[in-house]
Amino acid sequence: MDGQEQRVEWRIQKWAYNNGICESTKYPVVLEPGVREGTRRYQRAVDRAAKNDRESVRECARSLNNNFTAGQDSYITLDYSKEGLRRLAKRAGVPENGTDSFLASVLSEGESPEQEDDRLMLYLSAETEAANFIKRCHRACRKAGVELRYVYVTSDRKIDKSGERVPVRVHHHLVVNREAAEIVSRCWTAGGSKPRVLKGGNYGDLTPTAEYMIEQVRDIPGKKRYHPSRTLEKPEPYREDKSKNPDAPLRVPPGCEFIWRSEAYAGRPQVLRYYRPPEKRRKKKRKGSKASL
Repeated sequence: MDGQEQRVEWRIQKWAYNNGICESTKYPVVLEPGVREGTRRYQRAVDRAAKNDRESVRECARSLNNNFTAGQDSYITLDYSKEGLRRLAKRAGVPENGTDSFLASVLSEGESPEQEDDRLMLYLSAETEAANFIKRCHRACRKAGVELRYVYVTSDRKIDKSGERVPVRVHHHLVVNREAAEIVSRCWTAGGSKPRVLKGGNYGDLTPTAEYMIEQVRDIPGKKRYHPSRTLEKPEPYREDKSKNPDAPLRVPPGCEFIWRSEAYAGRPQVLRYYRPPEKRRKKKRKGSKASL
């Protein structure tokens, strides 16, 4: 195989979510010399490229669009009272006589290494608090005979007016099905619960909600930035194949409404979102069925 070079194959995936939002993505697959279509090496390269194309915001948006509906389900912000913060500090291993100074460091302005270390300790403690809270929600919902579906994040960051990510008091954002919203709010005992109707963007697209949630989360290597329930219906692309014209921009199918498109440059990945009206929606195929572009 001497003298051969890597080749790039462009592929398109198409997604259709339960709330009518659809997405097309075009991404490159880098193939080593001698790798032929239909082989295991070829499929591994395709799978690896597809995984790289699915970063946190897009994965979270797909889960939201496939399982929740704007105007019907709920968005809840969970914050911590002073006693709730003291509980977090205790779980983080802070001695009782050092709690006040620890929390003063965490809640004051500034980003010194010592403050960041303290904030990270509190953040990880809040992650444990949230996991325990979710267990209480599961028990309460089972007792009430109510299904529980959710996606939540733990946040101690926000984007300020200058576009910079700055530290804020630790809290949680939770999207939950409307049937379980009241039970979930009652189960939160560490501070305040602020439920409201879930809002979406154009045509109920929940991608802006995913962007808002993820941008506030710490980026810890190897740690998932959002937490979905196992009861969610996992979104899967319904079509995938090679792109016949890699440089052409992705197009909205007839009868569908444009929402958003990334900048289309030759040799760059592309993303397109659009809305498919109910009368234009296709029946979902069973897992394992094949379709071509």
